Amino acid sequence: MGIKHYTIFIPASLTAESKDLKIKTYKVGLIGRTAAIFNVDKIVVYNDDADPREAKFISDILNYMDTPQYLRKKVFPIKKELKHVGILPPLRSPHHPTEMPVQGDYRQGLTLKRTKKGTVVDIGADKLALCKEKLSVNKILSFKITKLAKEIIIEPDKPEVYWGYDTIVSNKNLYDSIRATKPDVVVSTSRFGEPITSILNEVEHKLKKAKHLAILFGGPYSGLHDILQGQKIVDIDVNTVPKQGTKTVRTEEAVLATLSVFNLILNAE
Repeated sequence: MGIKHYTIFIPASLTAESKDLKIKTYKVGLIGRTAAIFNVDKIVVYNDDADPREAKFISDILNYMDTPQYLRKKVFPIKKELKHVGILPPLRSPHHPTEMPVQGDYRQGLTLKRTKKGTVVDIGADKLALCKEKLSVNKILSFKITKLAKEIIIEPDKPEVYWGYDTIVSNKNLYDSIRATKPDVVVSTSRFGEPITSILNEVEHKLKKAKHLAILFGGPYSGLHDILQGQKIVDIDVNTVPKQGTKTVRTEEAVLATLSVFNLILNAE
């Protein structure tokens, strides 16, 4: 398949049904981990009339997870919403290295200050690095280490491997959020959709020439059929958990089940 951009849409109401901060953190953590496992590039948190603080919480947790461990204390202030981040599963993706850097490595780094020589950057090494370009400060950017000696020299660059996801909080409803993203193929997930086993050939055909795939998920209070209310923007409406044994499938469970199925489709020989 030729998919180059992979986006999932999750509702701001994802965490609204629980008042327990630890459970809310855990739910978001499952989605972040699943997104990383299956190479999702972008997670859009859309507005489904939940309290805006829910969307902000989801975004904070997802961004925390995607940020390399060596930068988290510098990027995220101490606040109660992050009280339970210790239970989050590590992503262990390529942009979260566990070894000290060597020349030729790629790293994410936090730009700290600009000097006459360029920009000083924290890349999680035993000393700060220098990028000879003048960059905006307090930004997490990607770099390649070009020299590792008395001083560490880096240049802006990004490798051709999975490099984490971006999280976007949309103030728009789902329909308008999808239109703003402009995917080639839009997939909705619902127990009212066609079983994936019965439309597998159709799904494969529609994905074959697509460059940007978007998969939509409903929330704890409203499914996608209720949220979209007949608005014509979906290309494929699919049930990825046919013959489910439970009355409902939670959003975080649907994300894992659906991305698992689509991973098989996208990587079929």
